[in-house]
Amino acid sequence: MQEKRKSKRFVLEAMIAMERVDGTKNRLVPINVIDVSGSGIGFSCMEILEMNSVYKLQLKIWTGDVVDALVNIVRFDNSNDDKYIYGANFIGMPENDTSKFNIHELFEAANN
Repeated sequence: MQEKRKSKRFVLEAMIAMERVDGTKNRLVPINVIDVSGSGIGFSCMEILEMNSVYKLQLKIWTGDVVDALVNIVRFDNSNDDKYIYGANFIGMPENDTSKFNIHELFEAANN
């Protein structure tokens, strides 16, 4: 996928489930997190998800904290035969959780 994120991406290996929040399909969808940034998340999934649909997720980050967030599906790539790759923007994340990503980005930049 072409880089479109405003924030630096971090590799975060995690398997989580997210749930659609608009009431049409309230079931958990398992995803594999590829990377995450302060503005969004990249993940793979075995299911086709609708563009511009909103999901809630709980993401365990590198500090061990769990971040609750809403994400909006904004990108889709089906070039891989056995899974679909998605990009989603965070649209409902508390500011204190957003700051954790910003601090991590500064820490990574200082160490490189």
